[in-house]
This record gives sequence, structure tokens and C-alpha cells, in this order.
Amino acid sequence: MAQLRAAMAPNSPIPSEVDLTRMRGLAESLLENPVAHALLDSVPGYALILTGDRQLLAGQGEALEELGLTTPESLQGLRAGELFRCIPVRDGFSRSRQFWVSSVPLRIGGVEALLFIFKETTEQNRREALEQVFLHDLLNLAGEMDGLAGRLREWPAESESCCGLIREVSRQLVEEIQSQRILLSGEGASAGQSRTIRPGEILDRLGRFFANSQAADGRRLEIQSGAHEAFTCDPVLLTRVLVNMVKNALEATPRGGTVKVWHERQADRRGFVVENPGVIPSEVAVRVFERCFSTKACKGRGLGTFGAKLLGEQMLGGEVGFAPHGGTSTRFFIWIPEAGACPAEDPARSALSCGPTADEAPEGADTLLVVDDSRTLCRLLGNLLCPRYRVLTAENGEDGFTLALKCRPDLILLDVMMPDMDGFAVCRRLKGDSRTREIPVLFLTALGGEADEMRALEAGGIDFILKPISPPVLAARVRNQLELKHQQDRLRNLSLLDGLTGIANRRRFDQYLEMEWQRCSRNAQPLSLVMGDVDFFKAFNDGYGHGRGDECLRAVARVFGMALRRPADLAARYGGEEFVCVLPETDQDGARIVADQVMAQMADLAMPHDFSAISRHVTVSVGIATVSRPSLGRSWKSLVEEADMWMYEAKGRGRNRIEGFGLHPS
Repeated sequence: MAQLRAAMAPNSPIPSEVDLTRMRGLAESLLENPVAHALLDSVPGYALILTGDRQLLAGQGEALEELGLTTPESLQGLRAGELFRCIPVRDGFSRSRQFWVSSVPLRIGGVEALLFIFKETTEQNRREALEQVFLHDLLNLAGEMDGLAGRLREWPAESESCCGLIREVSRQLVEEIQSQRILLSGEGASAGQSRTIRPGEILDRLGRFFANSQAADGRRLEIQSGAHEAFTCDPVLLTRVLVNMVKNALEATPRGGTVKVWHERQADRRGFVVENPGVIPSEVAVRVFERCFSTKACKGRGLGTFGAKLLGEQMLGGEVGFAPHGGTSTRFFIWIPEAGACPAEDPARSALSCGPTADEAPEGADTLLVVDDSRTLCRLLGNLLCPRYRVLTAENGEDGFTLALKCRPDLILLDVMMPDMDGFAVCRRLKGDSRTREIPVLFLTALGGEADEMRALEAGGIDFILKPISPPVLAARVRNQLELKHQQDRLRNLSLLDGLTGIANRRRFDQYLEMEWQRCSRNAQPLSLVMGDVDFFKAFNDGYGHGRGDECLRAVARVFGMALRRPADLAARYGGEEFVCVLPETDQDGARIVADQVMAQMADLAMPHDFSAISRHVTVSVGIATVSRPSLGRSWKSLVEEADMWMYEAKGRGRNRIEGFGLHPS
């Protein structure tokens, strides 16, 4: 029944010899106690008996190894009501498992203890994910069948070759169904389904599959020979992973392009690489492995890359990922261990890739960033929060700050006590950067003193949670803070719009220009402003009335907004009848194009102005200012002053014109 272990809690003082003798005595008494035997043997799943300070007294023999609770620290964070995830290794293969934790107080033979029960909930989640991937792969095969049938109708003379291809696809369909039955049986990538294979066998399977595939139409698939040493793996699952990779690569390759596939061997693992031309944009790269994410509008189901990662990592114990190569192509890969499972990936490194979590969050879920130097706590918080949120983790302050800049989470959970850069320093750095200033920070701390709470709030934190963390309290505070943030975001967005014209107001303009000044300075890029003023607007207002004056301002605001073509450009009402366009990464020639567009659209607007001294229609005078590379030693306001000066220069030279190029040297 029970293996006896006495594990000291990390924060507990070193026990004396008397304490150790007492612990051994308690453990031995439980081992001999028939009630303890009955409890542990009757629990469905795994069970442990711990003291109040999480020192192990007794448990089922395989429980500790299966649950990954092999150190005192791993026992310390256990709490009832949490979702607990582990990745045990059995017969050389690893599989993620999830348990619901509950506890019951015990008093056996005068001993006060806690019975922890671990009820597994992995199977339902696993089945749902596998069913989606299975249907996705079946649809791929059905598409191949349909293509062959169409070819047979159009070219009856090729009936013999088509029949051979249909038999090949039918064989793959049978293998697909067989592998799905294996996966749903609960054994995963069991040794019984693995066998010794050679890389050439897998590559030949791929070649036959895509020989007449619609995905390969107009594209070349180059399968390169490599090392031929045999290795042990499940060939059906491995082929499923590679088929998804190659199909996505072909679909991403323009006609006439080439997709390359080859086998590699590195140290103690084998790998297959799929390379296609083109580099994945950064905004797409962070979502490549998300479930239901697709770049194929109205066609993609978003399960190809997700399925490859699910099968490759959870079922084959490998590593699936991608990386740009030489700035001209992208390489997707799967690495499979020679024996046993791949070593667990470092959570901070995983977080910095900004990829999806192990359990897919609901569509539109908020993103949380957990920064804590305890890998165990990161894992526990991730398991607790994953069902409702997208959770990213980092194990030090520097990585946490980098990830916050890259992914802009909705809420940051930040540990106070960390090496190198503590939580207070990280928070001050976040609040000092305009890109992360508005992200709320919730401190996690074991320091409960008033002085520490004051430091947390003064650093910019919105709240703090004391360790050890209570899951219900954590869930409630995270939910409350996110609701508050969303309300503040809505109010902030309203406060950044001009009430009359509906475009950005002066406050938004100031914030945005300052942010782009800093960004363009870091990236050594130019920055331009186009500033315009309605000519003789006071006369228009006096002559037509304030109602018509408001209509005029709204029309001019639309002109400035429609002159912009890029999402990064911003049109704003600077004040009164003045309007401005912020043009990041735009030189003086590009700014002149925008200014010309404003003037042309004002002419097309042709709004009558009988009180103008220069025209029968409403006109604007425009000034342009450009800085080739903003300097952090100089204020962004200097660019505004320059554009304003050139705008008044345009007014002084007769109005309804454009003036100004370049930024005067300081």
C-alpha cells in the first residue's frame, strides 16, 4: 500500500533528531493502522496523507512518481480546489495529465493529518482535442479522394495510375482510423504501437501522399535523403504530424515555389524538417499553434499546426516548432528523442516564444503573465488559470519585462522576491515605459508587513495577494481586476476621442506622438507630422452660425482621416480648427504625398465658403515637419513646433498651400 516518506517543508526550520524520530513514529503507526490502509486503498485515483505543514506521512506507492511530487517544494504548494497538471514519464514516453485536488482532515490514532485526493480529469480534454484533429485529417484525406476522382473523370486514360493512388489514400485512411482508436484508448504513444523504422520509410510515405495532391499543384516538393539509421517511433502518428506540416507549407508557398523535407540527427534525438519560402509575420507567428487559428480566410479550420504540435509533443514525446531561416524561408521541425521523452522545456523560454498554453483558452480570453522565479508556482498558477485565460510565464524579471513588451498582457501577476531584479524594480520599469504603463500589476508576496504593502502600491501595483496563495481568492481578484481594467479601457478610449469630430483628440495625439518618437528613435526610423488649419474659419462660423461651423469641422476631420492609408498613422484634432496627422516611419516625400491627398480631398469636398478672402470654398493651410531620426535627448514637442511654424508660414504666403520640409538642426 503505502510508501513512507518524511519531507521537510521548504520554509520550515531544520527538524531536530527528536522531531525526525517523531515523524518516523507517526509514519510507522499509519502504516500499521488498518484505517489508513483502507482509506488509501479505497480512493479512486491517487491519495496522500500529509501533515498540516505538508510533510508526507503516507501514500500509495506509485502516487508520488506519477504526480511528479518528488521534492519537498512540490508538496508545499498543494491546496484543495486547484487543477494540478503533471507530465509523468513511463516506458520512455511522456503524457500530460490533469487532476482535480480535494482534501479531507483526518485524525487517526491521535494524529492530525490531511488526506489529499487527486481525481484525474485529463481524459475528457484529451478526447475532445484528438477528435478535432482526427476530423481535420479525415477532411484532408477526403479532399485527396475527391481530387483523384475528378482527375479520373477528366483523364480516363490515367485510370490505372489513379486506381493506385486511390488505394494509397485508402490505406492512409485506414491507418488514420486505427491510430485514432489507439489514441482514444488512453494508451497514447504506447510502446506496443512503436516499432523500428528508417527515415526513408517516413519520407517515402510523404512522397506517395503528395504525389498528386491538390495542395502540391503548381509547387515542387523536394524530399531529400539523409541519415538512414533506424530508430523507434510510431510511424503512423509521425506521418500524421509531417503530413500536416507539409500540407501547410505547400499552401503557404506560391506557385512555382519549392518545399523541402529532410531528416536530421542531433545528439540523442532525431528530427524531420519542412522548409518553405517566406517568413511568417510576427503577428501571425505568435498564434501559429493556437487551436482554430488560420490565415486561410473562410477555408482554414486552424487545426493543422495545432494537431501537429498536439500529436508530436503529447503523443510522441517530441518537440514541435518553427524558426525563420536566412530571412527568406521558414523551417518547421519535429524532434523525437532516441530513447525516452524530450527534456521539459524551460517555462521562461517557452513564455518568451509567446505561444499558446497547453490548454487552449476560450476564444477572446484575456492574457495573463505570471512572473515568478519558482517554476512550481508558475506551473500551479498556470494550471489554475488556464481554463479561463491565456497564461504566459517567465521565471525572472528581465524575461517578464521582455514578454510584457512583446505580448501586452491584460494583467501581470508579479512575484516580489526574485533574484537580480525584484518585483518592485520590474513594476517601476513597466510603469516607466509608455508601452506597458497601463497594464495592471498584481503582486504575489510572502511579505505581509505594512511597509511591504506600501512599497508594492507605490511601485505601481494595484493589489497584492499573500502567499501561500488561495485559489478561490486568486480567481476572484484576477476576475475583479480584469473587469475593472476593461471598464477603465472603455472610459480611456472615450476620453481619447474628440467629442465633435470622432477622431483622436489632443490628449491622444500627445500620447501617441511621444510613443512613436521613442519607437522611431530606437529603430532609427524617420517621423513626420502634417498639420493643417482651416482658412478663415472664424468668418465661416460668424457668417453661417455655429451649427454649420461644427459640420465644417467634422467634414475636414474626415478628410484628414481618409488621407491616411496605414494602421500606424493617426489623424487627430489638435485644437479649434487645427488638425494633424502623425506619420511614423515616413520621410518628407511620404509626408508630402499625404499633404497632397489632404489638399485634393478638400478640393473635392467643395464646401461653400462665401466669407473666405481667397476662395469660394473651404480651404486649409498645411505645414509639414520631418525628422530623419528622433533623438531621445530632444523633446517630441520640437516636431510639433516645427510643423506649426510651417503651417503659419503657409498662411503668411497666401493660404490654401503646403509649406515646410525637414527639421531645422538644433
